[in-house]
This record gives sequence, C-alpha cells and structure tokens, in this order.
Amino acid sequence: MKVAILGAGFMGGTHARAFQQVPGVEIAAIYAHSDRRAAPLAQELGTTYTDRIDRILNDDSIDAIDNCLPTPEHRPLTEAALAAGKHVLLEKPIALTDADAAALVAASDASDKVFMLAHVLRFWPEYIELQKIATDGTIGELRSGVAYRRQPFPAWSELFARSDLTGGAVIDMMIHDIDAANWVFGTPVSVTANGIRNPRSNGWDQVQVLIDYGTASALIDGGMMMPDSYPFSSTLQVLGSDGFVQYDFRAGGRSVEEAGGTNELALYPAEGDPKTLEVAQKDPYLAEIEYFVECVRSGKPATRATPAAARLALATALAARESIESNRTVTL
Repeated sequence: MKVAILGAGFMGGTHARAFQQVPGVEIAAIYAHSDRRAAPLAQELGTTYTDRIDRILNDDSIDAIDNCLPTPEHRPLTEAALAAGKHVLLEKPIALTDADAAALVAASDASDKVFMLAHVLRFWPEYIELQKIATDGTIGELRSGVAYRRQPFPAWSELFARSDLTGGAVIDMMIHDIDAANWVFGTPVSVTANGIRNPRSNGWDQVQVLIDYGTASALIDGGMMMPDSYPFSSTLQVLGSDGFVQYDFRAGGRSVEEAGGTNELALYPAEGDPKTLEVAQKDPYLAEIEYFVECVRSGKPATRATPAAARLALATALAARESIESNRTVTL
C-alpha cells in the first residue's frame, strides 16, 4: 500500500511517522507548498518531496493520501483525491463551513473509496473505554458531562495566528471535545456559548460551550490562552444515574506530546469504592493509522470517525461561534 502525505507540519509529520510503522505501507511522497519542512521530513522517511499535487493525483500506484494541509485546503484536495480514485484520511476539522463539510460527505457517499477523518480521540485508549462505560449502561442513564482542553498559545505552527485559516480554538481545538461529547451523548439540540477573542489570532480562543442533548447536557470549556507555564491538559467527565466516570490527562509540559504528567481514568459507582481503571496503552495516532489501513486493505468503509460525524462536530462548533457572536442560544 502506497500513501502520499499532504502537509509536513506537526500533524503531517506525526501521521507520516505512524504510517512508517505499519508493515507493508510505503510512503510514496511528501507534498507541501514549500520544502522548508517537507524536504527534511522526506529525507528522514526515505521518500521524496514534491510541490506538484498533480504528480500524486495522477500516479496510479499511489493508493491513498493523508491530507494534513491547512483546513481551507481540505475540501478541494480531498475531492480531487477521491475523484482520482484515492482513499483519503483527512485531518480534523473536516472543513471551516457546513457547505464544504456537506460537499465532502456527498463526495464520500458517491465514492467507493475509504474516506475517514482523523478525529484522534476516537482512537485514544481512555476515551474509547470511557465512551464504552458511558453508553453500555454501566453508569445508568446519562445526565451531564464536562470536558475541557486547555493549553498556552501553540508554538508549533504559525497558522494559529490566523483564525481565518483555522477557525480559532472554538473550531480547530475544541472540536476534539465536541466530537467526543457527541460520541457519548448523541445529536445536539441546541448550543449556548460565551467566549473571549484573542488579539494574537483575532479568533475565539477561550470559550465555554453548553450543549443541550435533550435528555442530558455537556459543558465544554477550552482554549489556547493559558499562561506559558501551564501544561497541556484535558478531561472528559460523565455523570449517570448510577455512577460517574472521569478521565484526566496532563502533559509533562506546554505541548500535548511532552512526556510525564498524568493519565488517569476513574470510575465512581453508585455503590462500592471508586476504581482506577487500567487501560492497555497504544499510541492513538498509530491506532488511527492502522485502522485506516485495515479499512483500505479489507475494502470495508470506515465506521469510526466518519465524515457525517465530523460534519456534526463542525456544525456544533459553528453553532457555538454563532452563539458567541449573536449572544443567543442556537438551535441545530
């Protein structure tokens, strides 16, 4: 299986190194607009760099592309790749507008190729276990949830200074937790949000979102306006009629990949003592890549991190932004 990586930033490099660990997968090329990061990455991985997307799309030996380019380039290059008969793994968010997201869902429906979103929390061991506990009846009827994702202003990409290209933290960053909440609670009914605009990006980079799911609700707090001394941190907590489950992650430093910190999943049943749950560890990015490769090789569509779920997460994030800007509750 031959894969081309589109984009050589943090995520492009992360995905490329994961693909390299999968037996039988060859990285055919690294595509980017500039060779500044792409050429060194290609050299590290023993492949070639190109700034000609047509060379990738017209190469019939390339089976799949991994699109880690900036979000405004998600729709055109994903559509082009599907039309060229390539399988596609697309970094989140699916798009910046619902119209673009809808077009990508339609393109996926019309194609026989695997099209999957890189919503990595759906492959994160503790999130998988928490979602299972929350939805298999272990903690009873779901009542409410809390999630947060907080970090200092990211230093690993200049794009974060351009909210017009990222959508700001409310879309680019918090969509992780919005998608996780939707995975647990279902389809949102309405969204109410407040936020702070960041002068460094002109985007809504510190936001609180209340999502009404009809029979339950979730509060999501997050952003990238924490002091530089603050370590990257996230949580997901779910309260049910018969218990409570909580996952806490804190990196060893300001960025998510820094070693150290804490990683704990705990269950608090209605009766009995609390339990710290041990979950088998696996690099979630590698798990995500392996699942995508398995789908391609088996000829079966991806049922995790689907375009439709990614569109719903984007619609929820867009509703949060609309709520901030209009100072009202937005119905989905």
